[in-house]
Amino acid sequence: MFTVGELTRVVLMCGLPASGKTTTAERIHHAIGGRLIRSCDVYAALGIDLPAWVRRTRGFTRGVDAYLAERDLAYDVMARELAAHLGATSGPVIVDAVHGERAKRQRVYDVCAAHDAAATLVWCRCDDANEVARRFAARRGRERVPENEASDLSVHAHIRSLWEDPWQDASVVAGAVRLLVHETSAREVGTS
Repeated sequence: MFTVGELTRVVLMCGLPASGKTTTAERIHHAIGGRLIRSCDVYAALGIDLPAWVRRTRGFTRGVDAYLAERDLAYDVMARELAAHLGATSGPVIVDAVHGERAKRQRVYDVCAAHDAAATLVWCRCDDANEVARRFAARRGRERVPENEASDLSVHAHIRSLWEDPWQDASVVAGAVRLLVHETSAREVGTS
């Protein structure tokens, strides 16, 4: 893993569902404090029910645009929360969400630049398909726990279809944002 000293004022998590983002974000938050903004909490506050969207879209195969509009609203809320925190305090912020699309990450980079706040992108990866399946299986029946809302492999497949490589982000290429890759295939990382 990386050390806390490698991190900056804003820690932006990214990765596919069941990659260990939330577990890692919580560990970072415990180590450095500050504000933790979790997409699962924002979804809950906005009434976005991911398991219901899985059913409604038949596993993200139909009517996905309506879901994407709600998801985009959640990302807007997270960006506003980040901006408000950066404007009010000098403490660290961890933003825990998929951030799979370049535009979603760029929005955070822009907020950081506007507040002169350095950012580190932590890309959590679990490249072991069996481990990903195990993590999803462990979530089934616990979908009402916010961090377990993504309990269907169709969520993983849908997000993977939208994924854009963070190494190609202009801010990463230019060195304005540091990218740390965290491989989480070890079983203890994604047990929650």
